Amino acid sequence: MVVEPGGLLWNVLLGGHILVGVIALVAGAGAILTAKGQRRHNQAGRYYVYSMAAVVVTAVPLAAITANWFLLAIAVFSGYLVFGGYQLVRRQRARLTAPTVVDYGGHGTMLSVGGAMIAAGGWQTLNGTGELAPVLVVFGAIGAMLAVREGYSLHRDQRTPWMQRHIAFMGGAYIATVTATITVNLTMAPPLVRWLGPTAVGVPLIWLAIRKYTQ
Repeated sequence: MVVEPGGLLWNVLLGGHILVGVIALVAGAGAILTAKGQRRHNQAGRYYVYSMAAVVVTAVPLAAITANWFLLAIAVFSGYLVFGGYQLVRRQRARLTAPTVVDYGGHGTMLSVGGAMIAAGGWQTLNGTGELAPVLVVFGAIGAMLAVREGYSLHRDQRTPWMQRHIAFMGGAYIATVTATITVNLTMAPPLVRWLGPTAVGVPLIWLAIRKYTQ
């Protein structure tokens, strides 16, 4: 069955995507506002991971149907950040020391997609064909660097404790969630402001949170 924009199945898919996006926005805020390690934080974080997984799963067919490869790349980037943050907690609880197939698959996928995002953004910049090319380059570079760093940490001692890395991953994922919300609803703002504004505001806040828990 062909799914066409505006059809019943399309509306159901889009409605589900919006619903799980709202849940992710609320659950992520709950995780941020509760103390790390407490039951409420863990519950909110779990709901955030589940809802973001649903966001990515519904975004992939939406992007494919409309041939919106930019949306697909951002969905993969957001999903990777959630994966990275969750995987750090899972490995810590399971006391894993050796890398797993899941680790290689997740970080390897982001490294490949990140490289493609950088290449696509650079090509669009040279040809003047994409006003959002800087977004692809910035997000692709962040994702690729995180993938390389985490891949390296699987084989070497990591100086940065897992909690600080968990905050960085989940904070970045929430920035992506907020960015998507602002981009859809605040269409009167310039595209680069909508796409990179939350990153400019959120990164310093993540840094402050990491400093707090380091102390």
